[in-house]
Amino acid sequence: MVETITPVVYGGRNRSYWTAVAFHTLGAGLSAGALGLVLGGLGWLVGAPWDGSGWWVLVAVAAAYALREAFGLPIPLPDLDRQVPDWWRTFYSPNVAALLYGLGLGVGFVTFLSFGTFVAVAVGAFLSGNPFLGAAMTAPFGLARGLSILVAVRNLEGREDSGIRDVLEEMAVTDSPRFINAAVLSTIAMGATLI
Repeated sequence: MVETITPVVYGGRNRSYWTAVAFHTLGAGLSAGALGLVLGGLGWLVGAPWDGSGWWVLVAVAAAYALREAFGLPIPLPDLDRQVPDWWRTFYSPNVAALLYGLGLGVGFVTFLSFGTFVAVAVGAFLSGNPFLGAAMTAPFGLARGLSILVAVRNLEGREDSGIRDVLEEMAVTDSPRFINAAVLSTIAMGATLI
């Protein structure tokens, strides 16, 4: 659980804390990149993007999720809406647990998603038909998700009633992240029409 990667647990922002953050971010980046590699490989196997016509699927997905973020349309996200296993932190060393938490979060679809942006990027990775391009497209999601713990910890200070996950969720429902994700999704949709 990401709540265990906080300065309080490590006795401050010391070397062991930053090592855990690095392992967490590395794990998230690796698993997101691996997902993109697999998606791009699967796209290659089925001949994506089908003479360019497959890009219209990306336009539709990105536009739908842009409308979801901008106007609150009830379009579901394909996630499992759960956390990584809690027992990892008691069974494994802190650094291994941080790496495993990152690996679990980087895949995106097996935990919580707040926005549809990663769905559109994953569709783009598949439609690229290129494993390495797919990995390059999805890895930044994992890196950002791994580093988001630093933003949450900063906003957690002085609050004893909420965990990091609660802080991240509170931040996600504000207007700024929704607007930014809607803008990114709109850009993806418009860009895909040019391919």
